[in-house]
Amino acid sequence: MSDKTDALPPSGMSPAVRMWGAIVVSIATVVGFIAVVIVALCVPLPPGSEGIASNLVAILGTLTTGVVGYWIGSSSGSAAKDGKK
Repeated sequence: MSDKTDALPPSGMSPAVRMWGAIVVSIATVVGFIAVVIVALCVPLPPGSEGIASNLVAILGTLTTGVVGYWIGSSSGSAAKDGKK
């Protein structure tokens, strides 16, 4: 590529693809967390599977915290700052 203005970022993806990828993963994580919590609260679990359900809710809760932190916290500010360059 001789024209550096058309060069892709080091990740090899355009900024639009990266943005939509982050949006899709974020939505899937939050929807998955809500669905698992609803199922865990409304559906009787088979004996012995309570620990697995608890771990799944904890893992998805942690991922959801990361998603919220990205969109509301400093990561979104850093991404916006980098986009202004």
